[in-house]
Amino acid sequence: MSQEPEKPLRRLQSLLGLGAALHVYRTTLQVLGEQALQPDQRRELLTLWRPCQERLDALLDTLPAAAAGPLRLLRQEIEDGLLDDPPSLSAIADALDALEQACECMLLDPG
Repeated sequence: MSQEPEKPLRRLQSLLGLGAALHVYRTTLQVLGEQALQPDQRRELLTLWRPCQERLDALLDTLPAAAAGPLRLLRQEIEDGLLDDPPSLSAIADALDALEQACECMLLDPG
């Protein structure tokens, strides 16, 4: 018998982990505010995004392609916003909202 948790359990774990990582990220964005536009803070935002990326990757591994596609697009929107010069804080916040909403929907309807 395999030690690997079943896919629905892995999906739930990934969703919960991603939700926690996104919460930390959003809180950091809110605390930094306009300071996030400074070069040192931009590096911090990129560094703090890494745990979100890892947890999102883990979630994407549990989803069929049709469900993963929209999440990949939201991830790209966030990463593009981080790489803009200056970073697009409103675009990042909007994409974070959409990503969090998508995760909540998956938690409510794991189907």
